[in-house]
Amino acid sequence: MKIALLYVDAGKGHITPAKALSDAFEELGHTTVVDNLLLEVCNAPVVNWISKYNWRTLLHFPRLEKFINPRSDSHANAKRIRFLATHSHGPKDFKRWYDKNRPDCIVVAHFLGANLIKPIVDHLELDIPVFEYSTDVFFTPNTGISGDLDKLYICTELGRELTIAQGQPEETISICPFPLKKAMRNLKTLSKSEARKKLGLKDTFTVLLNLGGEGIGKTDFLEEVKGRGLDWQVIAVGTLSKSTTIRYNRFKEKHPDFALHTPGFVDNIQDYIFASDVQAGKAGANALMES
Repeated sequence: MKIALLYVDAGKGHITPAKALSDAFEELGHTTVVDNLLLEVCNAPVVNWISKYNWRTLLHFPRLEKFINPRSDSHANAKRIRFLATHSHGPKDFKRWYDKNRPDCIVVAHFLGANLIKPIVDHLELDIPVFEYSTDVFFTPNTGISGDLDKLYICTELGRELTIAQGQPEETISICPFPLKKAMRNLKTLSKSEARKKLGLKDTFTVLLNLGGEGIGKTDFLEEVKGRGLDWQVIAVGTLSKSTTIRYNRFKEKHPDFALHTPGFVDNIQDYIFASDVQAGKAGANALMES
């Protein structure tokens, strides 16, 4: 079976589960294709840009979210998305992508699967099921609700209950574990001391800070640890934003003896998790589930 995994470029919260599902399907003997829903499938670069930078803007200015989301995440907007899906170039570009890849089913790791991809598939009268995986864990946006979906998967009972309350038919919802990358599923367990030795860290109380996809953070926590005289080491993983880099460099200059490590983006996050006593920060579902 050939399975298409579609995602939207709005942080790693969608592409990482899509790739994790791809790995799992391929281990079972299936073939997969992983594509950007808005760019490769629907040829909508402007919408892709808006989606990407809207998410980034809200990360930098979180107080805006309470004003923007109630207006944008509505059943009325879901109807507008369905209309635009079938009254634009969407069907033509989707058919071009479909004829090239010929998947047997489509799994969308983003809420647009409900009211963008599924309406296009029905409009083209294609005999192919469309599944949505709700990567938000506890919450599915109103724009991701549709009784026409073949199945909506979510990984928590609370998420299932809330999705039903939002209007998704109960019979279309299934609980499914959150997909983890192959490296996380098949990893070798290390003790704290082993992991710290491997990473060249001191064998002392360790805090792992994950500042999310945009690397946004302040030094308040670091100042508190320093002010209390705690002999801790702090590791801030991920690519830091410019403003965060400036703040952290100033802190290092002010407190050169403080054990603050900033390794940047790492592909062995499991070693840092094993080395830590506490993990904190503003990371999304992927980091939480990996922990």
